[in-house]
Amino acid sequence: METKKRRAGGCDLLLLVLSVVELVGIRTVFRPCGPKEDGSWMNCHWAGQAVTGIAVCLVILSIAHLLTGNRGMKLGLDVGVMVLTVFSVLIPGRLIGLCMMPDMRCHQLMTPGVTVCSVLVLAAAVADAALIGRKGKRHEV
Repeated sequence: METKKRRAGGCDLLLLVLSVVELVGIRTVFRPCGPKEDGSWMNCHWAGQAVTGIAVCLVILSIAHLLTGNRGMKLGLDVGVMVLTVFSVLIPGRLIGLCMMPDMRCHQLMTPGVTVCSVLVLAAAVADAALIGRKGKRHEV
């Protein structure tokens, strides 16, 4: 019996890289505001924690996507990524409130950074799902 060599495609790697960029970004470059002087946290901290959790899930799904060769599994993982990216965009400022002042770090860096990264991950997942769908149609004919 022949074993098929599994190759990582461009979308697989792109999805993983973009997911890692979102995770690293939310923990470093576009992290939320720090603690208040009394040591308590503002709402944006919790928004950042939620987005971090979603970014970890995106990385895990992207690794699974990279490792599997099954088209149906890849398509399901793409759908999961799409749903998570929508929540990632909705969390800061919509599902979880941010600081009151619009010049705070959470408004200026976190929200735009999360939005851009999430939209890029979403675009990669949609492109991959479209490619999978197109490949599936060719086999049916």
